[in-house]
Amino acid sequence: MSKVIEITDQNFEDEVLKSDIPTEVDFWAPWCGPCRMVSPIYDKLSVEYDGRFKFCKINVDENQQTAAKYQIMSIPMQMYFADGQKVDEILGAVPEHMILSKVEDILKRFPVDGTGRLKVLLSSWVEHNKQDSEKFGKWAEKTENVEGNPIYASLLQAAQEVGKANDRLSQLLSELQQEK
Repeated sequence: MSKVIEITDQNFEDEVLKSDIPTEVDFWAPWCGPCRMVSPIYDKLSVEYDGRFKFCKINVDENQQTAAKYQIMSIPMQMYFADGQKVDEILGAVPEHMILSKVEDILKRFPVDGTGRLKVLLSSWVEHNKQDSEKFGKWAEKTENVEGNPIYASLLQAAQEVGKANDRLSQLLSELQQEK
């Protein structure tokens, strides 16, 4: 039994953008032959990934507002959303293995379990803070009279504290990744 959810302009935001799991939206129309070809694939995957990945479809003829918002010019168009943002897409009727690969890739980038989400969040945090810390260091090297300016001195001290916190978060991430 298919678990594909038929959505509309009215419930798109609630079903897709506010979903707590990654979501696929199949933009389709009843007259579209290729749309009918891929529909059984999404029916099958909606059962296999129930609770981990949501599959939806929206009729572009009946829901022109959403189709226009996402600039749907050709169908079938599958768009993938996670955390309220579009993260990927597939245009056209493609084989099941390509769709499956896309779903698995999105689940790796946007896991649904608490530990997986924490790992992704910490990884992003640590990497961005590392990059920003490096940029801040280069700025401090090029800026004259950093130590003589009280605000700059306070900023440098705070940046060092953030660096230490980032090192600790990086260590905790490493420990978390070692757990099974």
